Amino acid sequence: MVKKLFIIWAALAFCACTSSNSVSAPVGGTNRNASSGYWITLPKPGEIVVIGVPGRLMRRESEIAAAREDAARKAAMYNGIYASFQTVHSSGTGLLNYYFESETRLDYDRDYEKYLEKLTFDPDRDVLDIDSGVFIRFSYPAAFPANINYSFPKNPNGSPGWITEPPQDINGFRAGVGFARRQYRMRDTFVKSCDSAVAAIVSQSSTVMTTSDTVAESRSSSFFYQSSTGRLTHFLVLEIWIDPDNQNVWTLAVAQRTD
Repeated sequence: MVKKLFIIWAALAFCACTSSNSVSAPVGGTNRNASSGYWITLPKPGEIVVIGVPGRLMRRESEIAAAREDAARKAAMYNGIYASFQTVHSSGTGLLNYYFESETRLDYDRDYEKYLEKLTFDPDRDVLDIDSGVFIRFSYPAAFPANINYSFPKNPNGSPGWITEPPQDINGFRAGVGFARRQYRMRDTFVKSCDSAVAAIVSQSSTVMTTSDTVAESRSSSFFYQSSTGRLTHFLVLEIWIDPDNQNVWTLAVAQRTD
């Protein structure tokens, strides 16, 4: 649950809306004075839209190259991912008897060269430089297999409604919401949030869970283990929201399972 925000949320949309794709969300271009970010990256006819996050570098040319590589990673993920997600949680009596670990492993095409040359952007319209970092909106030629039409209300604090009520399905595609706390490098925050969205989709099915509770000599303990695996295609990020209060990143994505 997102904690209460004490400032008014300022929306910024990199919007890829067309007459066949609609969403109840703010529409507009880049705003270089925005203090927070909200991106809508719906597919267009014949192309998908991805945000490249390079992090702060010394030269703009270096930032563009790094952003293009980050966008190529997302284009590769669109074409297919094998994902595994595991969580281990144990606790017992006493402050130190607590353990939690979560791991997501993604396998997809790492040959980014085949995607880099196909990514395009408008340097006057698609480059955003705000306090959180530099963000570039790229287009990649791909025929998304369906139209995406959905609507989510905003929460009282201004955040998207899909954060507090995560959907499991959007227009017949599996949906997932990813979350990542602010990392030292903002780029890493976006990567973790995106990967978390993959895990959220995969964990909806093909999940193995083990739980146990024990009591012995006035001491209690509990154990929980969850493992999920799956193959996805047409993985696509639809929306990204940066919490303006703490710079945490939320990601709404969809995909099709192929197993």
